[in-house]
Amino acid sequence: MTTKAWLTVALVAAAVVYGARGCRPDAARAPDEKLAHELTEMCDIARANVETPERGVRRLGHYLAGHNLVGELSSTVILIEQIENDRAHDARARLARQRLAASLQACERDWMTFAEAVEDDPKARALVDRFGVRLNRTLEILFGSQAPDLRLDVRRNLRQLPGQLGRALGATLPSAQE
Repeated sequence: MTTKAWLTVALVAAAVVYGARGCRPDAARAPDEKLAHELTEMCDIARANVETPERGVRRLGHYLAGHNLVGELSSTVILIEQIENDRAHDARARLARQRLAASLQACERDWMTFAEAVEDDPKARALVDRFGVRLNRTLEILFGSQAPDLRLDVRRNLRQLPGQLGRALGATLPSAQE
């Protein structure tokens, strides 16, 4: 082989190794950082679609289909639970809580505004309601009568989601009336 051929093979091999190891910018990020970033991106979608709630609901659906938020949450818990030292474990859990709470806190008002727009738009509301019914049906099929009833009440659940998650994380978030 010529030098040029060897160089080409070496560059291709390096590119394959680089790609296989995760050349994406977030590949080195901790799962809680990824999850916080994904929550922020969802907020950006909601904020950008207050005037077009049906499109916003569809875009959020596509976003959720392409991202593994539950997986990132699970990976965060696994990462923390693998830390044997109790102090380090607790410190890491607090850091994850701070990251997630900051993302939720920054988004709550925008999310509430979007949820109100969804509530006022019959087509957007129908999409969210259909999702809730389908999700509930899926859980009933998977878990039988033990499945929780997760039908989405747009007025109650969608608008309050960031606040509910934030409070679960111990964050101090602005109230819905502010």
